[in-house]
Amino acid sequence: MKIKDIAITKLLFISSLLVSSGCSKQPEISFSCDRDNVGNYVLRWEVSPRDAAKKIKIYMSDDDSVFNEPPLLEADINDYVANIPATDSVSRKFFKLRVNDTYSPVISNHYFRMDNLQNFRDIGGYFTSDGRQIKWGKLYRSGDFSALSSKDYQTLNALGIRTVVDFRETEEHESSPDLFRGQQMISIPIASGNRSYIRERVLDGSFYRGDAIVFTQDMYKILIQHYSDEYAEFFDLLCDESNYPVVFHGYLGKDRTGLASYFLLRALGVPDDTNVDDYLFSNSCISEQQVIGEARFLPERMQEAATVICKADLSYLDYAKTWMISLNGSVDEYMVHRLGLTQAKREKLRQILLYP
Repeated sequence: MKIKDIAITKLLFISSLLVSSGCSKQPEISFSCDRDNVGNYVLRWEVSPRDAAKKIKIYMSDDDSVFNEPPLLEADINDYVANIPATDSVSRKFFKLRVNDTYSPVISNHYFRMDNLQNFRDIGGYFTSDGRQIKWGKLYRSGDFSALSSKDYQTLNALGIRTVVDFRETEEHESSPDLFRGQQMISIPIASGNRSYIRERVLDGSFYRGDAIVFTQDMYKILIQHYSDEYAEFFDLLCDESNYPVVFHGYLGKDRTGLASYFLLRALGVPDDTNVDDYLFSNSCISEQQVIGEARFLPERMQEAATVICKADLSYLDYAKTWMISLNGSVDEYMVHRLGLTQAKREKLRQILLYP
């Protein structure tokens, strides 16, 4: 298994743990779902206790709210994995697992393997601290849509995305316009530094790892200090159910987009460790060579700068939290007073985005 696949599986098992309600003798099911390079689904599971049953039933559906009998297949519970062939690499499937009378929640893939699109993934599937699950297929995060293959476009189109929210500055989206626009395109410009200038400096050897760290820290400070109104506008948009399904993106979908996702998952009540895993998951979904292809030919010290620019790092998220606390006393107070994420608005988001 490749390193990227291991990281994806790790995140999915962490975020998708189910502790069954009711009788304590009911089995507990943990699971993950991924799609391989040709689009087939790979389901993995663990059941506790191991002797809960001999068979596990797997249900598949095109609709996350309907799973009919009979199951797609029955597998030996100790197989731990099932490969589900896909009729094509574009359409989306949803799954449930059943052990005896215990059903898993709805299962699908967070990450979409694309040809040219970086870091596209579904925010659905995560669990809140009170055991509710975020709906699949409602909200996606991504890098920009300026270099799509025909397959990338078909995949996006099949998801029925209505609203595309672009966090890039005017110069960014004018020089690299999105090739997929959905039914409505909403621009909420948030500055993230002069990336083309930084790229040139990386390639000419005048920008090192330390420079990249300082650049990124300064960017997060600016995002927290000066762009709370823009993030508040984004959450107002998410409180209107007619806008869904929604995808929001910046350039690589890890900084401006990463903060937006962090705020949203926190507002929905997702535990912080899962939220952090989602933030760091960008590192498994971004191709550094695809972003700065020439970087692999540079001296090591220059490659290190390129890596910093292309990766999410927990220290940056912690740095952002420090500035939130300095401004409003805590992260949650910052979200209330700067982003308008009041309890009423959080409840509205939970009503829209969580399964009953």
